[in-house]
Amino acid sequence: MIRKDSLLYKLTQLHWFLLLTIIALAMFGTLVLFSAGSSAHDLATGLLHIDASYAIAHASRFLLMLGVALIVALLPLRLWAAVAYPAYVVGVIMLVMVDFGGVIVNGAERWLQILPGFRLQPSEFMKIAVPLALARYYHQSFSAGRNSIWVHIVAFLMVAVPVALVLRQPDLGTALMILGTGCAVIFFAGISLRVVGAIVLLIALMVPVVYFFALHDYQRQRIETMFDPEADPLGAGYQLQQGLIAVGSGGVAGKGFMEGAQKELDYIPEQHTDFIFTIVAEEFGFVGALVMLIAWGVALIQGMQIAGNSRSTFGGLAAAGFVSTLLLYVVINIGMVIGLLPVVGIPLPLISYGGTVIVTVMIGFGLLMAVHLNRANDMTLRGMF
Repeated sequence: MIRKDSLLYKLTQLHWFLLLTIIALAMFGTLVLFSAGSSAHDLATGLLHIDASYAIAHASRFLLMLGVALIVALLPLRLWAAVAYPAYVVGVIMLVMVDFGGVIVNGAERWLQILPGFRLQPSEFMKIAVPLALARYYHQSFSAGRNSIWVHIVAFLMVAVPVALVLRQPDLGTALMILGTGCAVIFFAGISLRVVGAIVLLIALMVPVVYFFALHDYQRQRIETMFDPEADPLGAGYQLQQGLIAVGSGGVAGKGFMEGAQKELDYIPEQHTDFIFTIVAEEFGFVGALVMLIAWGVALIQGMQIAGNSRSTFGGLAAAGFVSTLLLYVVINIGMVIGLLPVVGIPLPLISYGGTVIVTVMIGFGLLMAVHLNRANDMTLRGMF
């Protein structure tokens, strides 16, 4: 008989359906990135051009982080509760350090130079640290019998601090994701719907103020371009218009693998990163894009089931927070590609090329599986830190 505290038993109890869904999405992302780096017909020679560098790098990063995710899943959930506050504090300190001495890339000051050749983006770290800290805060508050409006106000301030620091970099997309994730955790913690309505009204009233006085000129331009991309078709609206052409030209069944004209002619800058969905839609069509979205929907539903089945407040809220982050990734990325949201530089997880997002997402999936493994544990956090 396998002991319940053994490593083998824990491996058998992993959420394998979720794990296989993640692997399938990453494999599809590798396939799309192979197409992104290759051409069915080289424009110079007319021959097949193969460049698998994006695909190989993506697959290698995923396999590495899959191992990390399994390690995260197998560690006690109590450990992640213990590091939640320190991680939040370290993340805020790093954001302050970015404000004073960060590395500027493409006009944005978002990175810290840790070692020669190695940069860290603290704002990505906060996508995990904020929901973890909020989950622990609510777990302790509810365990102590505290559930007043002031508990939620403190939680909102915990969200507002990193959001304000990220906005200063400036990074509107990441700030919105941290804000959205934090507000989702507060909502799932049971805040009154009347308070939610009041907050939504306040945000609506603040929108004009933020638009005219808080946003940078290029951020306002992106919002204006979303409503009228044809106003500057060769400038600010160029990438969005080309992306819409690629999505629309795919039709129902797509043009075929490696046959996307927009990619072949290099009409969309950096198509392998934030605009990877244009390759999916053009080459695999509406059917391929829908299948990918269904796979993401399955992963998100499984994540919310894990959150709902957790007996501990920390586990349930941490899982719900990460699922909210994933949902925001997918909605914002596809929304900006099809012109429903401004272009804010949010990648499509497990599909887009990039190292930072895959680290964040796979650690989050590891935490999600850790919550699943500890779903029956109504843990107490007394005596911790």
